[in-house]
Amino acid sequence: MTARDERLITAILPDDVDTIELAAALQRETGIVTTFRHSARGVGRTTRRLGRAPLIPERRNVFFVVVTSERAESVFTWLLEAARVNRHGGGLVFERRLGQTLIGRQD
Repeated sequence: MTARDERLITAILPDDVDTIELAAALQRETGIVTTFRHSARGVGRTTRRLGRAPLIPERRNVFFVVVTSERAESVFTWLLEAARVNRHGGGLVFERRLGQTLIGRQD
């Protein structure tokens, strides 16, 4: 399998999502055993406060999965549901082809 046959699915999730359990569930339900997770911190403004709201520190979990292009859609959909992304503050999930460059040309 080449990098052009693989997709990288990235999920940026709130701190209440247990990425260890998410990886275990992914293995149980799809057979995928290779994942990577990372914690991130940053600041952002809440949408509920008006005016000059203070910056509020937030923690996020970043979860990565590499899958074949044939399985990408089903794993992407599974991850949206399992990580409860479809809720206020639930994070986001995106996918890209491995080996894809943002700037420049691909050979």
